[in-house]
Amino acid sequence: MQVRVLLDPNKHAFGREKNGVPNRQVAAQLHATGVPVRWCDTRGEQCHTKQLHWRGASGEDVLIVGSANFTRRNLDDYNLETSVRLRAPGHHPVMQDARAVFEARWHNTEGRHFSLPYAAYADHSRWRLWLYRFMETTGWSSF
Repeated sequence: MQVRVLLDPNKHAFGREKNGVPNRQVAAQLHATGVPVRWCDTRGEQCHTKQLHWRGASGEDVLIVGSANFTRRNLDDYNLETSVRLRAPGHHPVMQDARAVFEARWHNTEGRHFSLPYAAYADHSRWRLWLYRFMETTGWSSF
């Protein structure tokens, strides 16, 4: 199974400059294990969409799309954002469209620019890594 992650660099949110926590720290961990990571190329806005697309061995795909973060805090029902789960054969038009959208964003196809390489926002700060871990462990965060 191939896993690729396209993340918001947490550079901006609601008109404010941010420090990259938690996405840059999570990206560093994923990158260190060999998971390909790219960044949404934001310009003052937040890349808030979430898309998880999984192809099962049976050929059935599962697609989860929405705005809820895939974090412990959100998955434990602390954040009531919306997500939709769809299950369908991989050849279904909805699944094909979802794959096409991700591929366009990942590869910057059709003359459009959506994403940047991992190095653009790589952050290996130990201080922010420990801050992220503390916030995730205690739940004292907005993510």
